[in-house]
Amino acid sequence: MTQTLEVRFKGTRKGYFTWPDSGEPIHVGDPVIVEVERGRDLGRVTAVGEVAAKKCAGSCSGCALGDEVTDGNAPAPLKPVLRRATSDDLKIHTEIRRSDEDARLKVIQRVRGHELIMKVSDTEWQWDRNKLTIYFTAEKRVDFRALVRDLASTFRTRIELRQIGVRDEAARLSGVGRCGREYCRQ
Repeated sequence: MTQTLEVRFKGTRKGYFTWPDSGEPIHVGDPVIVEVERGRDLGRVTAVGEVAAKKCAGSCSGCALGDEVTDGNAPAPLKPVLRRATSDDLKIHTEIRRSDEDARLKVIQRVRGHELIMKVSDTEWQWDRNKLTIYFTAEKRVDFRALVRDLASTFRTRIELRQIGVRDEAARLSGVGRCGREYCRQ
């Protein structure tokens, strides 16, 4: 028997994974290493068991917990958590989070060099440094193909540019809304 876990990463990113019941119990707040698209990442458990299963089933239909089947294929099962994060993993994670700001400043310089009209909001290294995700806002479409090639040669890793809305930007940066509360992350 396995439990469903909700794991959150930097910003508003989250994912759902499984944890075997036979091992040590896992708790909210525990850091874990998980397999993500093209690599590994470190996140923190934010929901366990029934709560996580309900959140997962309510937010998507593309996994084993969702009721709908898309494209006539069976839904893909959730990936298992690889392991709990060690103290060394947490040190690496802290160093990576510190280097996020340096990467953001370098990206801003490259954007200016290419004379693109876009605002770089945030950057996020994947834990194993296989991918650098760059979050940006722009009013119009931006042709950033040359920028991606330039950034790939600079950082020597896979580059993903993700356009977000201004509300998403505020939520990523922990903004406060008109109501006086922190912006919703959903």
